[in-house]
Amino acid sequence: MDKNLQQVSMITGTAVFTIDAEEGNEPVSSEHSSDQIEPVPLTDDVLKQCGFVYHDYFKFWQLKTGITSEMDIDSDYDVIDFMHKPIIKKLASLHQLQNVYFMLKGRELKLHKATAAAK
Repeated sequence: MDKNLQQVSMITGTAVFTIDAEEGNEPVSSEHSSDQIEPVPLTDDVLKQCGFVYHDYFKFWQLKTGITSEMDIDSDYDVIDFMHKPIIKKLASLHQLQNVYFMLKGRELKLHKATAAAK
């Protein structure tokens, strides 16, 4: 399988169904075997695409809505509390980040496609 990011819509046994939708096009469903699917590694670029902003002074990533911090992540990809202590250590993938965000906030964390200027 190519290395394009696709949203998983359903997993049944060893089959994985994904949704691939380009901007302005209708979603297309594809079926893959589970050995063709790999998690998206958590990187600084992935955090940016999720809306996180890095603060050089404090050395952590922050997802804000208005003036409120939704989530803070340090440079080791630990979710940190307001005292900058790790509460969840070593997130390794986008999927893990999305699961943690959903558990804490009750809503999905979206990945926004990188724009041509950001690439």
